[in-house]
Amino acid sequence: MHLIIAEKNIAARRIAEILAGKGKLSTKKDGSVFVYEFGDTKVMGLRGHVVEVDFEPGYDNWRSATHPPRSLIEAGIIKRATEAKLVSILQKAAKRADLVTIATDYDTEGELIGKEAYELVRAVNKTVSIDRARFSAITPEEIQRAFAETQPLDFHLAAAGETRQIVDLVWGASLTRFISIAAKRGGMNILSVGRVQSPTLAMIVEREREIEAFVPETYWMVGLRSEKDGSAIEARHTHGRFKEKADAEAAVRGSIPPLTVTEVIEGEKNDRAPSPLDTTTLIVAAGRLGYSAANAMRIAEDLYMNGFISYPRTDNTVYSKSLNLKGIVQDLSHGVFGEDGRWVLSNMRPHPTRGKKETTDHPPIHPTSYGSPDKIGEGSWKLYEFIVRRFFATLSPDAKWKTLKVNMTAGSEPYTTTGSRLVVPGYRRIYPYSDAKELILPELAAGMILPIISVNLDEKETKPPARYTQSRLIQRMEELGLGTKSTRHEVIQKLIGRKYIEGNPLRPTLVGRAVTDTLSNHADTITRPEMTRSLEDHMNQIKVGKKQSSDVLAESREMLNCVFNQLEANQEMIGEDIMEMTVEESIVGPCPVCGHSLRIRKMGSSQFIGCMHYPDCTFNISLPPGTWGGAVRTKEICPSHSLHHISLVRKGARPWDLGCPLCSHIASNKEALGMISGCSEEMITSLHVHHLYSIIDLIGKNTDALADILGISPSKATSIQKGAEEVIALLKRRTEMKKFIRSHITPRRGRSPAKVANMLIEAGVCDIAALGRADAALLKKAGVSAEEAETLIREAKMESDTRVLRELGIPAASLKKYQAAGISSPEDFTRIHPAGIAVASGVTIETVIKHVSLVCDYFNLKKPEKITNATFRKGQAELLEMPGVGEATLQKLAATGIYNRKTLLDAGDQIPGISPEVLATLKKQAAKP
Repeated sequence: MHLIIAEKNIAARRIAEILAGKGKLSTKKDGSVFVYEFGDTKVMGLRGHVVEVDFEPGYDNWRSATHPPRSLIEAGIIKRATEAKLVSILQKAAKRADLVTIATDYDTEGELIGKEAYELVRAVNKTVSIDRARFSAITPEEIQRAFAETQPLDFHLAAAGETRQIVDLVWGASLTRFISIAAKRGGMNILSVGRVQSPTLAMIVEREREIEAFVPETYWMVGLRSEKDGSAIEARHTHGRFKEKADAEAAVRGSIPPLTVTEVIEGEKNDRAPSPLDTTTLIVAAGRLGYSAANAMRIAEDLYMNGFISYPRTDNTVYSKSLNLKGIVQDLSHGVFGEDGRWVLSNMRPHPTRGKKETTDHPPIHPTSYGSPDKIGEGSWKLYEFIVRRFFATLSPDAKWKTLKVNMTAGSEPYTTTGSRLVVPGYRRIYPYSDAKELILPELAAGMILPIISVNLDEKETKPPARYTQSRLIQRMEELGLGTKSTRHEVIQKLIGRKYIEGNPLRPTLVGRAVTDTLSNHADTITRPEMTRSLEDHMNQIKVGKKQSSDVLAESREMLNCVFNQLEANQEMIGEDIMEMTVEESIVGPCPVCGHSLRIRKMGSSQFIGCMHYPDCTFNISLPPGTWGGAVRTKEICPSHSLHHISLVRKGARPWDLGCPLCSHIASNKEALGMISGCSEEMITSLHVHHLYSIIDLIGKNTDALADILGISPSKATSIQKGAEEVIALLKRRTEMKKFIRSHITPRRGRSPAKVANMLIEAGVCDIAALGRADAALLKKAGVSAEEAETLIREAKMESDTRVLRELGIPAASLKKYQAAGISSPEDFTRIHPAGIAVASGVTIETVIKHVSLVCDYFNLKKPEKITNATFRKGQAELLEMPGVGEATLQKLAATGIYNRKTLLDAGDQIPGISPEVLATLKKQAAKP
């Protein structure tokens, strides 16, 4: 048996489909693990790393005197499986295999994952042949080639990856533990430190210092406006920036008519087509398209796994000669890219453009198969389209511009203006991602005299250096040798997740700055890139066999011991510095009730803003749960309440700015207060004056005190509080309906579950029960299809009926049996005789009658007569003994209350589903002794 091991399930499925060809492909599932089989081959996917490195037992206790943070440097390293079920299934298959092929991604990380799989296989099958398939795209051609040209596993490459794993574990764990203990941090508030993330954070903090220290300098620019034949001409003084205002004013005074053209210089400019994409260039371009670095890589990985693009982690910017570039263009030249692809084929440059970096592991990122917006999805389409058009551009001719420089004099002052015109569009015909624009000047010649419409003096200031965007930061990290192409975006995301940085462009938070400033003062080796770059260089030498893993690990330990020499000598000072600098990070502003500070509080996944004067002051503001993102304060302050704005920060998502927490709290509760019967706008204003902003605040207030606040009688105040409780119940039912709709309606462009729910609420459909009675036409107005509307109404009625029946006291086990028999609504229990319900559901007759009685009480109907189980069983047996009576007939009889011979004889002459002739025959048989 041939066992193929891919990195992820999606890759395993694609590889299996390609290799199976037209053969039969079966899928087997064991728990959450999929195995794909064809012929004598099995393909299964890992979940990335299924083995992790960790410290030997005994190092878990952060407060251990035996194993302080520094002891982690020399601690033994072990490996443990993180996916026990998957590993078990893998090893079970490996035992029976006579050939195993590792088909993980071809990079350092993928080779390490492959080595982990190799070791798991070897642990149960020491003799099986194991080879390696390497590919740069999951396409039929690439996969077929890779499996026809398998090679041995690259243990040097895997060793480099494993060394990096251990180095990062030891540095991150020991330093994080030391700093967190020093600052008395624990739980969810640990202070993360790492050999790559700390120098990266330091760059952001240093840039912020530069911005704060920047002193703007005033300068002046002089320009003039003219025109020729109705076309405007803007010219600038050739001096450029004037540092002295007097000099600029003198230039303005000297700019007198006539404006004379002294020189016209025509030229041409070759606008070279862009070079092929590597990972960093892709992330930078994705940033301009609105994608974060992490999101761009996630989408690129998904496009690769689904066979739409080549491997997205590469440093290569030169296409290999073996890559069939023309064939790829031909494959893309239909549908959305039909016209552009055909143009590229007709105008292909002799040789594709080349970048400065050339490697042999993977080609530059390029499309590998045609994808349409429908296939790829709205969220990923912009990135895929960019990759396709960039690929087209690298094969297209250069663009060419005509340039024009015109020199002029106005009195004694020299001026100049420039123009440009695109004469050969070249690659720009199919690549709209450049900002270059034409600037057409009217026809000018030396000696021409032009009018001066105005001379302008503009006062300006120099600007501070710009903050880093995610893409610019990744470029800088690459320049400094920080991290790898596979990890740089993850480092940035970790800094955001740790709430060390925020915003876009990126700026440090108080805690991020505190950690960096403290480390810079007491252990600056951690915050400088030199140490990390040195380790990265040496780990890269492991890849090519120039260094041993053990040597690099020893070097790493030596560096880290030097760092700890600095840290331990200043431990107390480090802790005090961080605590002093970060106490402010959670202070939002003054409490509107007592004037003390409001602070962000967190307990488990819940978070809120509470007064630091608690319990004397109980004022608080609710916040969304921590699963939506951790609450952090921002620099912006509300002019009305003097409170810092709040942002929710969650890994893998853009920060969600809530704005002023009190403004948000008031706005989110005002509508609910307005729903209370008898609660006027003036009353709501009075409540706000007394810092009562929500329905909960209103209900919790003493009735007499509420009456005084609103200027009403205590009985009226009681009525308002009762109305508030009714509104809370209504809002709860609305929320339940919104959740129900969300679980049944798929979001689409222009139609979200929330929009559907809001339209229903506006139409008076406010809970699941009302939804079950809603008109399908109403749902169609909200963009729900006829089929979806029918399903939604049916499921809502089922849910509503189930709730009613459970509230009446019908147990879940019995209810499940009734629903399986098609008896799901309270009305069904009154429409069908208990005998029919018992026969259809299998529930005993006595239990059925008990449940039907509950429903009859609900509808104020007469309860059914009691029938014992023994009587019912005997009567059923009597009927089944009669010729022509089977289970189907028995069910029809029971539905109308016929459960023995006597009730059959007493029945009328018509029973649904039984003809009069058959019924007459049955009655004659029942009459026989």
